[in-house]
Amino acid sequence: MNGLTSSTPSQSAVRLVISGFLLMLIQSVLLLMSPAPGEDMGTLIWVLTPLAFLAFLTALIGVPEPPEGHWRQRHGR
Repeated sequence: MNGLTSSTPSQSAVRLVISGFLLMLIQSVLLLMSPAPGEDMGTLIWVLTPLAFLAFLTALIGVPEPPEGHWRQRHGR
């Protein structure tokens, strides 16, 4: 997967950025809708923030793709 810093980023990198952004957006909306922040909101923040941050970092760096023919192996023929 080509990361976002390459000249041609892959679709999965763009999808990771969008999903991380949506996680942060949902977290912000839930916090704005709550009357008073409690222990549940703290848990939500500590779960969703690192997850969104890791999605952004993975999309920025990129993940190596497997070689093209890695699944085409002969079975003794």
